Amino acid sequence: MKYIEVALNLPLKMSFRYRVPTELAARVKIGSRVLVPFRNKNLKGFVTRERGKGERKLKDVIKLVDDFPAISRPLLRLGEWVSQYYHCSLGQSLHSMLPIQRSLKDKEKKVEGKKISCSGNLAQTSGGSVFLLMAEEPEEKISIFLSLAKDVLARGRQVVLVVPEVSYISSWNKLIQSEYGNCVAILHSRLKDRERYVSWMRMRREEAYFAIGTRCVLFAPFPDLGLIVLEEEENTSYKQREVPRYHAREVAARRGKIEGFPVVLMSQSPSLESWSRAHKKEYLPISTRATRKARPQVEIIDLRQEEDKVLSRSLEEAVKEALKGNELAILFLDRRGFSRYLLCQDCGEVLRCPNCNIGLTFHLKGALSCHYCGHEERSPLVCPYCTGNRLRGKGVGTQQVEKEAKIRFPGALIRRADLDIGPSLAGSALKDEVIKGKIDILIGTKLIIREEILKEAKVVGIILADSLLNLPDFRAGERLFQLLVKIKRSIKKEGKMLIQTYNPTHYSLRCVRDREEDFYPQEMRAREELHYPPHFHWARVLLEGKTEARVTEASQRISQKLGEKGVEFLGPSPCPFAKIKGRYRYQLIVRDENPSRITACLKGEVGYSSSSANAV
Repeated sequence: MKYIEVALNLPLKMSFRYRVPTELAARVKIGSRVLVPFRNKNLKGFVTRERGKGERKLKDVIKLVDDFPAISRPLLRLGEWVSQYYHCSLGQSLHSMLPIQRSLKDKEKKVEGKKISCSGNLAQTSGGSVFLLMAEEPEEKISIFLSLAKDVLARGRQVVLVVPEVSYISSWNKLIQSEYGNCVAILHSRLKDRERYVSWMRMRREEAYFAIGTRCVLFAPFPDLGLIVLEEEENTSYKQREVPRYHAREVAARRGKIEGFPVVLMSQSPSLESWSRAHKKEYLPISTRATRKARPQVEIIDLRQEEDKVLSRSLEEAVKEALKGNELAILFLDRRGFSRYLLCQDCGEVLRCPNCNIGLTFHLKGALSCHYCGHEERSPLVCPYCTGNRLRGKGVGTQQVEKEAKIRFPGALIRRADLDIGPSLAGSALKDEVIKGKIDILIGTKLIIREEILKEAKVVGIILADSLLNLPDFRAGERLFQLLVKIKRSIKKEGKMLIQTYNPTHYSLRCVRDREEDFYPQEMRAREELHYPPHFHWARVLLEGKTEARVTEASQRISQKLGEKGVEFLGPSPCPFAKIKGRYRYQLIVRDENPSRITACLKGEVGYSSSSANAV
């Protein structure tokens, strides 16, 4: 009789043993999906181990779900690492690797992958190494990528290209297909289940030898994967917010180490973690040959010296000059709405969301909305706290910028693009309008910060850099620096970027204007003093619940146990957004120079359900 261990997609720390009926014994293998009884339900799970002996009272496997193991042995090892490092159950980890729920059938014949004659050595000699490619020019980045891919394909292996967002896929797909034909499988969360199934099977059968997609493509079932490349490795979209809360960069590096192939991280301005690892020779640099091109002028505008208005004198004049030359001007502000919040000038209270306790955003048509849970209400005529009638919008949003631009630049073709308008309007339709010159002034959030749009701009105005710099995140300065570098390197070289701020001496801004390479050493010194990553590893323990008292009690209990173990931690304390969608949120930050000590510490004290650990 055959016995197996099965990992279920549940927040439980153990796997469960089952007995395999004789008629299934030959086909049930490690990595197979099986349907098993669990309590009063039938659940799908993954076979993680085979056992020669078992208890007599074990329940039987009901059926085999697929025609072949859904998870390969190397991916099972990767799933075990994700489970341990990101503090989730093995079943949750493996479930995230398989983006399809339907049964896998294996009726079609395997197609041989295309081989290309070439000579190359990176992919042949660097199994498990991680390379950092800091290419300033898009053309050079593309050339190096195609060269690396050619080396891999010549040996009959496959390539995975991971992109931060779905909007990146189309241009990369066209580029690869123009070189190699219909060889690309695409994978991302917006595909229908049938489409994901077809793409997944094409990879497994080697009908495709390129895969492009968002985070989920990291687990592509290629039988002989030879290279993973991450585009814009510093992008925050690579961090998954749901269980398992993995980072694509770390998972890619671990898969390369397990399966013995190189991983390439591409970036114009890499994350501090990657820069630090390259500085310590843990990541290997890929040399570039392109000479540095002339860059647009950068001007930092001190808003303390300006009148209290949305557009400074310098920015207004720069936009007028662009309009005179029929050039595009972009006004960027990463905040939707008309005002950041509605404040009562009689009692000082801010109107807040009843579900999240976060200030409601005031929109131009008199609506108040919460950008976290979607709650909406009409703006009141009097303050609900004191019945005062001096309610005023404070802060600035894209709608207010749009209103101001229409006053300052009458006759200009002005377009606003943000989530209030609709994300689809920031896609290919918007790009076509920009290229055809149908927009004079484009106003928007990060949705419009895309290379194909920025390269058409003569002037880019950053309305308020402080809105990003003052976020409750120790990486805020790094994020702002990376965003500004991307804009600076994308707009026309004879163009101009104007940064409005109340903090004009901040090094994130000065380094963008003067010497970009000075940013990393300065930020590293600031992080080291405070025991921030990458000098220390951090894990955030997040606790959520409907009752604040219970969440507080649980957080105190965990902190007491962590204190007994002698580990360094911060908190517990309310999260920066302490209540979202009616659920109270508390956090603890556990930190140590050795990540394995954090993993060992959390393993016995923090569960996998509502209390979750998150590598920061």
